Amino acid sequence: MNRFGDIDTSNKKLPPVYGYLSEKLVPIETALEPIVPHIDHLPHYIKLAKKHCHFPSEHGLTQDQSAAVYIYTMEWGDTTLYRVLNKALRSEDRQALKIWFPYMKLFDTALDKLPTVKEAVWRGVSLDIGKHFTK
Repeated sequence: MNRFGDIDTSNKKLPPVYGYLSEKLVPIETALEPIVPHIDHLPHYIKLAKKHCHFPSEHGLTQDQSAAVYIYTMEWGDTTLYRVLNKALRSEDRQALKIWFPYMKLFDTALDKLPTVKEAVWRGVSLDIGKHFTK
């Protein structure tokens, strides 16, 4: 249920993130190497992601690209990858994001290969976020 509560309703205006698209495409282990000190047992979760990701992919994703998407969806506590990355993306310190650039490049190239799907997506949350939005 933690994933559903990872919502930031502040209206901070952050500058765009530039630079990650010019990164060299590298294996997921290399892409996440700078993040290892920030996430407990990350090498273990990388292995699990590579083992359980959807590969081979009918959309042409490499195993590393598929694992990059898979590990983003994994849940293992307060230092889950998506939670740490989202915190960095919400930070005003854009320089701190640079260690994420190799992973962001891998993740972005994976998402670019996936087909566009137009469907309603529902998300359940265990808190009242409606008060943060106006009509």
